[in-house]
Amino acid sequence: MIITLGGNLGAGKTTLATRLSKALGYEELYMGGLMREMAAEQNMTIEQFYGRLKNNPEFEKSLDERQEKMMHEKENLIAQGRVAWFFAKRSPHKVFNIFLAVSPEVGAQRTNLREKNAGKAPEEAVKTNAFRANLEVERYNMLYGIENFLDPAHYDFILDTTNLTEDQVQEKVMEKVSPLL
Repeated sequence: MIITLGGNLGAGKTTLATRLSKALGYEELYMGGLMREMAAEQNMTIEQFYGRLKNNPEFEKSLDERQEKMMHEKENLIAQGRVAWFFAKRSPHKVFNIFLAVSPEVGAQRTNLREKNAGKAPEEAVKTNAFRANLEVERYNMLYGIENFLDPAHYDFILDTTNLTEDQVQEKVMEKVSPLL
């Protein structure tokens, strides 16, 4: 089975992906991590990198093609990415799409815990996250005709992580996933 993780910035997708891959023995595919590495290699912020992607859609499509290829070739995969659900639906494998929601304020608090965001004022982090989400909505609409990749209708399970611990998030997801394995 392929499990995709999407959702709001700061909702805990990366943490959950790592935990699930360990608990289930699944391989982890993290598109955001790949993009962050590429941004760092070019001495860019992730926001600057996304702006550059907007002007070079063929480059981004090549990254997404890698993701889609892995989902065709591999089972037992945790795929974390904004539009992982979109590519997973073309996979021959069973797919379960999870959306992690979080309030903008708590999402900003969590993203501010990342080293690169240290020292950002909470209000600035909320604005930065909203700006980035809007860029992504525009980008995925332009690239793939997806009007809103954050629409819960794309997902099989929606979990609001705002008031949950990492353990509680994992427990609730495992309750939904385990019967499907």
